[in-house]
Amino acid sequence: MKKERCMLFFDIDGTLITTDGKRTFPESAKRALREARERGHLVYINTGRVMENVDDFIREVGFDGYVCGCGTYIVSEGEVMLHHRIPQERCREIAYKCRECHMMAIFEHTDHTGYDSALAGEDAGYQEILHYFKSMGRHMIDNIEDPEFCFDKFACWYEEGNPKLQEFIDYMSEDFTCIQREGNFLEVVPHGFSKATGIRFLMEKYDIPLERIYAFGDSNNDLDMLRYVQNSIAMGVCTEEVAEAASYRTDTVEQDGIEKAMRHFGMIE
Repeated sequence: MKKERCMLFFDIDGTLITTDGKRTFPESAKRALREARERGHLVYINTGRVMENVDDFIREVGFDGYVCGCGTYIVSEGEVMLHHRIPQERCREIAYKCRECHMMAIFEHTDHTGYDSALAGEDAGYQEILHYFKSMGRHMIDNIEDPEFCFDKFACWYEEGNPKLQEFIDYMSEDFTCIQREGNFLEVVPHGFSKATGIRFLMEKYDIPLERIYAFGDSNNDLDMLRYVQNSIAMGVCTEEVAEAASYRTDTVEQDGIEKAMRHFGMIE
């Protein structure tokens, strides 16, 4: 019997592609995603990345849409369904607070990537991150007073023992959620938006019940969506919190974890 149409949501880093620096997208995962779509299932990226930062080699596999920026930007069937915008004045206030608290931020907008050049030369790790974005040909804004400067969400790195870390988190807590990622890394997202809200938006649009929604992830910014859906899949390498939140654990990215999980749930043969 053919399985009723389902919706599948996939994190990128550590889920669809490897995090070993090679950024490998296994052929087994590509094959499984394509087969699922051929069978009528809806397949979405659900990522903390903004749309600009979803690489072409990922997009070319073929998806029905994208939930980007932790739910702040949603595209389905080629149409922008939602784009939450933060007032530019607030964006600049936050950028100056990052400078004051020495939080080395990457300000992510669907059309460009921003950073504060005043901090860019102070940390080798931050320089490496900036080099990565520049090497990918991203439109970069290095001046927070630039007329185009704004963002949908941002990520920031901090030095161990930063005395202003809690002050920064408290400052942001009024209208943003700070997600502690692995290492000294925060992902900062407007209140009311998450990977889970992106799923809810699309399942309501397509009238697909929760029991036919599947989410795949490995990291702490996947927790909201993994806890929201009934069919939550953790990758073989994941955080302890993700392992506890998921209803099923598959193999690693490299060991065909996506294909194995999709076969387990009957999405593919």
